[in-house]
Amino acid sequence: MPDLPAWTPPPAPAVSEESTADAEAARFGSALHRLLEWADAAGVAQSPARLRQAQREFGLDAQAIRRAAEMAERIVRGEAAWAWDPAVIDWQANEVELHHQGAPLRLDRLVRRRDDGCWWVIDYKSALRPQDDPALVEQLRRYREAAGAALGGGVVRAAFINGQGRWLELA
Repeated sequence: MPDLPAWTPPPAPAVSEESTADAEAARFGSALHRLLEWADAAGVAQSPARLRQAQREFGLDAQAIRRAAEMAERIVRGEAAWAWDPAVIDWQANEVELHHQGAPLRLDRLVRRRDDGCWWVIDYKSALRPQDDPALVEQLRRYREAAGAALGGGVVRAAFINGQGRWLELA
């Protein structure tokens, strides 16, 4: 049997501060979404057990999970509070998975208003001005188009809700 050279593992990939920050921002965003999934008309379910669950699930420290919970509260109690109010909406779902033009999509929240039957695609963004980012605007347009196709007609509108709880409707 021939002798094989000693195996030397390849060097670990370099981790930049930017990639670490991106990963942390992604975990923060995922935790925010989870807290918003648990929200209802009374607000975000922020029991200590739920916060610990989200903190563990996404590997956040205590300060980051508090920030995520505060942001979730601002979103649910802000200008879009109606989107969690059962007196205003007659249908709602979070993290709605759709396929459109061969691509998988995930809508943060989809609701239908009771008064006019209008569907709303809602996209949460921690950025203050997501409407100024062409890529985010195009993404939300794609979500609206996909929802319209899946729902088979009717009015479908779309809006961002930023981390300050501002309602930013897509034109």
